Amino acid sequence: MMFLVNQKKVEPKRLDKGEAIGVWAKYLITDKEGAKKFHMRIFIVEPGGRTSFDQHIYEHQVYILQGKGRLITIKNNYKNEIVIQEGDAIFIESNEIHQFFNESNEPLVFICIKGDPSIY
Repeated sequence: MMFLVNQKKVEPKRLDKGEAIGVWAKYLITDKEGAKKFHMRIFIVEPGGRTSFDQHIYEHQVYILQGKGRLITIKNNYKNEIVIQEGDAIFIESNEIHQFFNESNEPLVFICIKGDPSIY
């Protein structure tokens, strides 16, 4: 069954996970809406904020809608740090440790599509 949601009508929820600071999430499409393989969320990282240092069994695809920041990833003991900005599309592998930072004066906003952990 098709499901439609407008992100403007979804209330952001503060993400209090690990060492996350100033992070909000809008859960657009999840298993609650019938998604069986992928979930779509929008994250808003306040200026000076950061996501938690995370690692998951599922892949992520991220698209930066607004702002700029920094992304740190670690895979097989190799640390990679990149600058990210509006328009960037990012693939994060399964089990790749990752953390987003917003060191700018405007919100860092991105779409994150992840695999449903129940299928792994």
